[in-house]
Amino acid sequence: MSTTRFLTFLQAHNTLSLATIDANGQPHACALFYACGPDLTLYFLSDPRTTHAQHLKDGAHVAVTIENNNQHWQEIQGLQMHGVAYPCSEPDEEEIARLLYRQRFPMIDWVEMLAVPLHRARYYKIVPTWMRLIDNRKGFGHKEEWRREPQ
Repeated sequence: MSTTRFLTFLQAHNTLSLATIDANGQPHACALFYACGPDLTLYFLSDPRTTHAQHLKDGAHVAVTIENNNQHWQEIQGLQMHGVAYPCSEPDEEEIARLLYRQRFPMIDWVEMLAVPLHRARYYKIVPTWMRLIDNRKGFGHKEEWRREPQ
């Protein structure tokens, strides 16, 4: 299946809900700004001390949702995702994340109150393995799915 609709949806939004789980099975969820690469990889910035970042420090399976709030039921559009998330550790990964994120959120370079938190933050990436687009505009419960082919 073509990734065009998925990429278009991801680029039209900027906030995701990330669900993680710790080693004891305790779930956690948070909202994050993200930038999307052309290969559907999502990048975000976070303080390594946060709960979700601690869950991701060695890489972890995650679930993600992205949607608009306050949609009429006949207009609902949303995306569900499973993937693997981890800190960007290679220089080229960090550079890609930095470029995409700064392009998406240019204010991180000039909003003074963000300087200290951003100094502590690092880039993370989510590599999707499965996605489902829901679009009630095409009919109630209309779904399109995508899976990453094994490499």
